[in-house]
Amino acid sequence: GADAEDRLMAVPTQVNSLALVHPTYVREDERGSFIEILNRGPWETVITGFMRPGGILGNHYHKKTRMFLYLLQGSAEIWVRAVRCETDGDCHDNALASVARETLATGQGLYLEPNQAHAIRFLEESSFLLLKSRRYSEVDPDTFLYEVMTGAEVGRSG
Repeated sequence: GADAEDRLMAVPTQVNSLALVHPTYVREDERGSFIEILNRGPWETVITGFMRPGGILGNHYHKKTRMFLYLLQGSAEIWVRAVRCETDGDCHDNALASVARETLATGQGLYLEPNQAHAIRFLEESSFLLLKSRRYSEVDPDTFLYEVMTGAEVGRSG
């Protein structure tokens, strides 16, 4: 409904730090293990993927889509910067916003909110789950290029 869409459209003005998400419940016994990664969210699509070392996803933002990235295996460095969006939907570089950086390890996850430009660089062979609040649409892809991590920064950061 409109209320849910309004909550997803909340505009962050600054990304000071990124909060890592850990499994909410783990059960292990003679049968194996059961791990509840996440127990909330408005997800319409679940994506699984594999990335090679040095591979980068992102360098863009979404105006409407909320995401949750969870590393099944591997490690990745994530850079996030808030993009300033006006009430008319026009978005601009937020020169006052600093870039928040975090490293994810196997079994950790991270929320990415609308208007948070993000780049994810995989540090080793990695597999992941990506949950998105909106399905991809060719008519309205909701993906806007924004270079958070440049090639030069990639070389220096690892």
